[in-house]
Amino acid sequence: MKKLLFLVAFALVSYTGFGQQLGVKAGATYATFKGEDAKNYDYRLGYTAGVMLQQHITDLVGVQVEALYTSKGAKIESKAGNTEINSIYRLNYVDVPVMLHISAGGMFIDLGPQASFIAKAKRISETNTSSTTTTVETDITDHPYTVDFSYVAGIGFRAANNIGIELRYNGGFKKIDDEGPLVNAQRRNSSFNLMLSYLFW
Repeated sequence: MKKLLFLVAFALVSYTGFGQQLGVKAGATYATFKGEDAKNYDYRLGYTAGVMLQQHITDLVGVQVEALYTSKGAKIESKAGNTEINSIYRLNYVDVPVMLHISAGGMFIDLGPQASFIAKAKRISETNTSSTTTTVETDITDHPYTVDFSYVAGIGFRAANNIGIELRYNGGFKKIDDEGPLVNAQRRNSSFNLMLSYLFW
């Protein structure tokens, strides 16, 4: 999946000769799972970073495409007697959103669909008893679907020096699990992103 990120980034760079603006962005994610079988999951902090390409059709309206490496997932706690189990799901994706970009006076709004390609996934389980703590990491990269589809909606502000800040919500359309013990569970990705960006002229 890293190769995919490099290919998308190369494609974005190769198009800058036609008047587009290339930029970089990075920030934090606050992610969890949503759905009928995800009511007990809590949010976990992650990260996102990548490149963006912006093309204005008019002064007000444009199109923005991005390639972002994003850490999503969730955490959940359970207890049985004196035993407490804390599980953290870390799902890393290459996100490729294609968005309508509306801007005026420095403020901007981004709306559109997103395809996400699974890069790596793991489950970290910590079992605590009255006397011991055991941590087990399990690779579950094969469990999620290879491709996830979602929508993105964000709002932000870009200053005159081309530095921008934005808050974005990302909501999954489909359940995550293709294999594994939770294959029949109704769980979807859901996350908030707080990002800083810079546009090159």
